[in-house]
Amino acid sequence: KNIKKDSNLITIAIHGTAQSKYWNNPTGWQEVVDWLNDKGYKVKLLSRENDGYMGNPHPTGIIKHPEGPLESVMDEMRKSKAFIGIGSGLSWLSWALGTKTVLISGFSYDWAEMEDCIRIGSPEGKCVGCFNRLRLDAGDWNWCPDHKDTNKQFECTKAITGKMVIKELEKFL
Repeated sequence: KNIKKDSNLITIAIHGTAQSKYWNNPTGWQEVVDWLNDKGYKVKLLSRENDGYMGNPHPTGIIKHPEGPLESVMDEMRKSKAFIGIGSGLSWLSWALGTKTVLISGFSYDWAEMEDCIRIGSPEGKCVGCFNRLRLDAGDWNWCPDHKDTNKQFECTKAITGKMVIKELEKFL
């Protein structure tokens, strides 16, 4: 299927199957979406989850992709200039489709994700890699084996700032 690129479209997916996979910086997504919008990009959210799913609000200034078959999500990925996501299946799908993929992840080690994506991981000195060191408890949405119920819970992605992601985006947008 021949898909025409849209140089003004950036696709994102903010949801995953456990809170540890999310970008847990409370302002991160909004900072990135605002920056992209200011640069003239349309930002389309490909996640099917509703706004506020499991306490995770959608950023404002986005277009929500309508419910439909996975093929329509794939078409949007192929059309977009880049895809920004978390450690989830949609990031792997974007990468497999050959779309420039920006991955925001701290719950895994660098070597556990696709090699040729743009990966923004935990800053030096912050917790990292629990998903590769320990078995995920799929029944615990807030699984954070090293820091659960402390002020360091999800620090691996809380510490990834919008500025860190924007710095990587500036290199090719």
